[in-house]
Amino acid sequence: MWLADSNLLEDEEDFQMENEKSAGNKYTVKDAAIIGIFCAIMFVVFMAYSILTGASLFYSMIFNAAGAALILAPFYAYMCMKVGKHGPALVYNIMWAVVAGLMMGPFMIPWFLGGGIIAELSMCGKDAYHDIKRVSVSWVITALVRAAHGMSEIWFFKKAFLATGVSEQQIQVQTKYYTDPKYVLLSLAVTAVLAILGCMISNKLLVKHFRKSGVIK
Repeated sequence: MWLADSNLLEDEEDFQMENEKSAGNKYTVKDAAIIGIFCAIMFVVFMAYSILTGASLFYSMIFNAAGAALILAPFYAYMCMKVGKHGPALVYNIMWAVVAGLMMGPFMIPWFLGGGIIAELSMCGKDAYHDIKRVSVSWVITALVRAAHGMSEIWFFKKAFLATGVSEQQIQVQTKYYTDPKYVLLSLAVTAVLAILGCMISNKLLVKHFRKSGVIK
């Protein structure tokens, strides 16, 4: 009798743990709100940053994405680790796919969507969204997708890009920078380095201000 009661108690505990695990993996309204709010914040910060640095054509062509990778890293890392579930990397890139589709043309949607899928796949596995190293990998991928989007307009989507009515001068500038290996490598390398640096700084901030207080796990 005692053995039967003990087994029943263990079964009930296992069932409760499974329910808690299942509930923990489900999205809540709060999770969706966090992603929505932080995506909006990152969009506004990026646009303000781009306006402030837009006077320099060279910077815009080569280092815009790199600077954004550094500045936006804390917002991205907090969003990912606060939610702690699969999806933020994909949703963030979907947002940019929509923005790119509206501002640049529908041909850019697959570029950002594909980047988002790759970034999300890099987060496969248990507790990846609580691991700053894994979050950093997804952020580097996301940053490189942004850095290379102007290159993709020349490399892969030139016909569709021309069809948007872009000026010949813009085509010449992008072709000048994005067909020169040294500029391409410089842009991508600096972007990757600053994305990693941004995540390292983010981790220190998160540990100091949020992890110790229990705001994030």
